[in-house]
Amino acid sequence: MKRALVVSDSPIARDPRVLKQIAWLTEAGFTVDTLGRGQAPQEATGRHFAMPRPSVLTRVFAYLFLPNRAKYRVLMRSSIPEPLRSQSGNPPYDVVVANEVELLPWLVEMRTQLVTPSGHMHLDLHEFTPSQRSGLAYRLVFKRWRDYLISFIPSAKFDSRSVVAEGIADLFVDLFGIAKPYLIRNCPAYLDLAVTPLQSGRIRLVHHGVASTSRGLELMIDAMGMVDDRFSLDLMLVGSTAALDSFKRRAEHLGDRVSFPAPVDVRLIPHTINAYDAEVIFFPPLTENLRFALPNKFFEAVQARLAVITGQSSEMVNIVEQYGNGLVVDGWSADDLAAAINSLDEDKVLAMKQASDKAAEALSSDNEKATFLHALGLSRQ
Repeated sequence: MKRALVVSDSPIARDPRVLKQIAWLTEAGFTVDTLGRGQAPQEATGRHFAMPRPSVLTRVFAYLFLPNRAKYRVLMRSSIPEPLRSQSGNPPYDVVVANEVELLPWLVEMRTQLVTPSGHMHLDLHEFTPSQRSGLAYRLVFKRWRDYLISFIPSAKFDSRSVVAEGIADLFVDLFGIAKPYLIRNCPAYLDLAVTPLQSGRIRLVHHGVASTSRGLELMIDAMGMVDDRFSLDLMLVGSTAALDSFKRRAEHLGDRVSFPAPVDVRLIPHTINAYDAEVIFFPPLTENLRFALPNKFFEAVQARLAVITGQSSEMVNIVEQYGNGLVVDGWSADDLAAAINSLDEDKVLAMKQASDKAAEALSSDNEKATFLHALGLSRQ
């Protein structure tokens, strides 16, 4: 039986992109081990190596005082369980898939022990790592550490790489001079869902995701104070209590025009939001990463057969213009968003929902699976 290892410094059981990788490798005949945070994902067929997180005190000390190599040993390498850390008594893998940059020093160091001589090590970078973080605290405390991790991206120890969007692939080529990463978008599996009819005189908007100030949530809330009574917005958010409370306070004066339903398991998102009419994805381009944003939620909205209301994010705009399944806001202010929302009527929204229905098969993970297996040298395209 062929063996694969999927690596991610994330709670793998809640990470849609990593779960798809595990499923695709399993379908390709691999026994799949996993290394990451939290509990074992039910999709994995092999062992799960859970990485405990160092204490807060240890992390603070390491970030503030340790040089990068020592920081890596304390924060990351020490969390990798035996026998995986040293590969003592653990046979090498035919395929290793690494996600993002947190474990790159270990993977580069351990390539010859981790992977069979004819095996393949793939790096899925997801987004444009150099611009994933911003702010004064990041520049003062974390930037040198992130730059150290990023420096391993062009290592020849990786046989292939992938990203979520075409523009992000071009950024990595320009920065490192590497072969262009494969494009593997964050599409969920195809779901045979129906277009939900609109309620007369009402258009239900939704946004699901992380309670973050970089995701345009304040602008969405403010826009809801300027739209007419036909519209309501549900914010289905995950995040800290403090972050959620700040958004709830901002929306308090809007009454039931803005609501905060409980989030659901990632596997249930399209089924849950199918009852809505349009997903709002409004990410001001504060970083290069956001400029080329093409998030999970866009494709989950398509599978849910929703219209998509988005800002001028080029990757999403290209798809909306190709399939006619959404509306592009002209500008990045709350006023611009409100004006775009107010321009909608039931017929326009229904037509967009029907366009998402027609696009759902093309924008599902089946096409991404083929690219993933090809990148790993497991199939031909």
